Amino acid sequence: MSRQIIYAVLVFLLSMSANAQEADSDKTELYVTDQLRLSLYEQADSQSKIISYLSSGDKLVVEETAGPYAKVIAPSGKRGWVKRGFLLAEPTSNLLLKDMTETNDLLKKEMEKLNNSKVILDQYEKDMDSMSTKIESLEQQKSSAEATINELEQAAEEKIRAEKAQPALASIKKIAVSYWHYIALAILTILLLGYIIGKSTAERAIKRKFQGIKVW
Repeated sequence: MSRQIIYAVLVFLLSMSANAQEADSDKTELYVTDQLRLSLYEQADSQSKIISYLSSGDKLVVEETAGPYAKVIAPSGKRGWVKRGFLLAEPTSNLLLKDMTETNDLLKKEMEKLNNSKVILDQYEKDMDSMSTKIESLEQQKSSAEATINELEQAAEEKIRAEKAQPALASIKKIAVSYWHYIALAILTILLLGYIIGKSTAERAIKRKFQGIKVW
């Protein structure tokens, strides 16, 4: 029963193609209709040798037509005859679906690339923020370390000065203890000389003021 239906459909299509107008002799491009394996004949006769089979969506270049047949160039480069009733001027739905699927896959890949780029940029910004925070912390630690080093250097210098001053003070103290009576005598002598000199200076000044008259 199914075989008879197929034959009836083929006869109907062939009758429609026989009544169609002849195509121009110029080369045109047509597509094999959906869900079909179309025979490529050696001659414009279904009883001639089959060169190969064409699949639905194959793009054919039509060189010439002869009744219900068209001489075409297959995608493989082979030339032969096919039945015109199975050719379409527009790409088949499965071919369009394939193109749309490929386009959709490309768009998905581009979206994935953009998402990956966004993730990379976000991670880069986070890394930069973290690095900036670490740099600020290191700078603060450096400043604190430099202040500590300066304090230690000042303390070391003061210690060195103190250590240098201690022997000098000890020597002075030792000399003062050993020669205190000489030092006391020298101080008394200096004080006495100062008193005498001061008194003489005062007397001379009074004499000059009172014309040589002694007033005490």
